[in-house]
Amino acid sequence: MVSPSLPPPGDDSAAPPPDARRAVEALWQALSQHAAQAPPPTEWDIRRLARAFGMHGDHCVVGLIAEDKGQLIRESAHVLTCLMRIWAARDLPAGAVWTELDRRTQVGELLVMLNNTQRRRAGRPAGRSLGRPWKIQSTKLP
Repeated sequence: MVSPSLPPPGDDSAAPPPDARRAVEALWQALSQHAAQAPPPTEWDIRRLARAFGMHGDHCVVGLIAEDKGQLIRESAHVLTCLMRIWAARDLPAGAVWTELDRRTQVGELLVMLNNTQRRRAGRPAGRSLGRPWKIQSTKLP
């Protein structure tokens, strides 16, 4: 049952969404505090979390294929929550994941910058180029 204080799912006329950073930090604080107060997770708990993560991931894909934005939004929230519960259960700091994402972004930006440099310097005649041995052929982030 939907709480009366919350807008119905998919209601775009509601107030603007909260800042993503604050929303994720609030979720992480709540989940990590709960995990710290709870007894250590059993193997069964970890399997249950993994199963829920996979199920909601599958439902995300179904919403994507069916072009059902409401389902995609709901299931994406479930996936993020399950993922953070897994981190909390394994005592993995969320900051480590954010640092890894930042590192990958910086490496990707560096590769794009290297690929977009000029092949020859201004004032040099066009001729046989030595090439760029650092040129990366892939557009995938590491």
